[in-house]
Amino acid sequence: MAGHFGRFKTVQLITRNYWWPKMRQDILRFCDSCSVCQQSKTPVGRPRGLLSSLPVPERPWQIISMDFISDLPKSGGYTCIWVVVDLFSKLAHFIPCSTIPAAPTLALLFTKHIYRLHGAPEVIISDRDPQFVSRFWRHFHECLGTKLNVSSAFYPQTDGQSERVNGLLEQYLRCFCLDQPTAWVKWLPVAEFAYNNAVHTSSQHTPFELTYGFHPRGGVAPSTNVVSSDPVYRSSEMAALHDVARRLLLEAKATQKTQADRHRQAGEELEEGDLVWLSSKYIKQAGGKFAPRYLGPFPIVKKISSVAFRLRLPSTFKIHPVFHRSLLKLDTSGRRGAVAEDITAVSPPSEEEAFVRGDSVMVEPHGSTTGRRGRKTPRESDTLEERERKRLRDIFAEPSDEDSFEGFTERMEEEMVSSEEDDMEWTRVREDLGATGNDSMEGDWGPSGLDPWTSWRDGTGSTAGDAVGRSQRCSSSDEESDEETPGLRRTADSDEDL
Repeated sequence: MAGHFGRFKTVQLITRNYWWPKMRQDILRFCDSCSVCQQSKTPVGRPRGLLSSLPVPERPWQIISMDFISDLPKSGGYTCIWVVVDLFSKLAHFIPCSTIPAAPTLALLFTKHIYRLHGAPEVIISDRDPQFVSRFWRHFHECLGTKLNVSSAFYPQTDGQSERVNGLLEQYLRCFCLDQPTAWVKWLPVAEFAYNNAVHTSSQHTPFELTYGFHPRGGVAPSTNVVSSDPVYRSSEMAALHDVARRLLLEAKATQKTQADRHRQAGEELEEGDLVWLSSKYIKQAGGKFAPRYLGPFPIVKKISSVAFRLRLPSTFKIHPVFHRSLLKLDTSGRRGAVAEDITAVSPPSEEEAFVRGDSVMVEPHGSTTGRRGRKTPRESDTLEERERKRLRDIFAEPSDEDSFEGFTERMEEEMVSSEEDDMEWTRVREDLGATGNDSMEGDWGPSGLDPWTSWRDGTGSTAGDAVGRSQRCSSSDEESDEETPGLRRTADSDEDL
């Protein structure tokens, strides 16, 4: 009936008619632990998971990344470009392909265009294309001593370097062959030269210079640079150049992390064994817009890094089980049972019990005159609270699978009958206290002229002993005999002390 509208609206709806100690805290915790809300609601706010940058290499072609640009207009029999980028110098090679090649063909192209010029890299970063996760490709690089690092599922930002170069290459080709889009393959070598001869923002040097130690001749103007033929000088110059470039790359990564983290949040700390919800943003489901926004929860079996986690997925999920932190949400529904036990009262105790102990009703409808503060005997209050907690826990606990809805309603009806009997009992107590012929209850009930029930409601009354003393005093004043009863006189005289 509440509609799963969230924390604020649920608090407003309940506080309209009820109150109990720490009510807002209990409601917020219960709403946060609602499994239906966790599974169905669209996430809002900044994505979870701060930026975790890749390590900066120490030399050129130590760590490289690769990706494909596909679905291009057919030009000379080619429709695809294989992009390979060095993460240190930013030097790139653009290799045309007729289609996205299979793993054996890709290994031949790698040997011809990369291994022949730069040797085997230590690490290759790529996305999860079938060619990059195939068994042949893994065995091929095991022989070369190269480690393959593929991106997590549904998170291509891992290979962000290649994705950025892809955008620049498409921009180059769009400018070169604007009028002849089917001639892009002729301009591909020119685009590669232009990219490698341009100063990179992070390193403040051109990729060509960081790789070979000098600027290439562009054919526009004669070069005026004098390059020493001394190999010692050349090696020291290259080492100094690489040190400067690496320092600039580290500074650039720190700046990038600061800027990126402004639009992100760290989120809850996840560890192995935690239950998490998996975003269904990239998973096809039946139901369309009414499909759940999150699936699970699933346990974390391995924490690969601060932002990458391996989950234990069902066998029906044919996807890679490693996911970025932005696609995961910590499950909190496991705390629902504890929250329900922490709620000590969600409805008022019987009025007779409240009057006897001189305490206020713990949960009250707005608009009533019940005070929230009053006298309380610690030993009696604790006992009654324990009894009330146990009674309410049985009433308001969610029915289990074994309990039918009819059985649950029968228990509710029994409690309602019990509450009515308590009200009738209290009515008889009031009649006994006011059975002196004063139907208006305007006798000597105290300085304000209120009966003990009204006094207790307003917080101005005392305990049941005061009411009994006043009842005895009223009875003695109505006797026709002029005899004085010492016991009653003492009670009346000591009424204020009580």
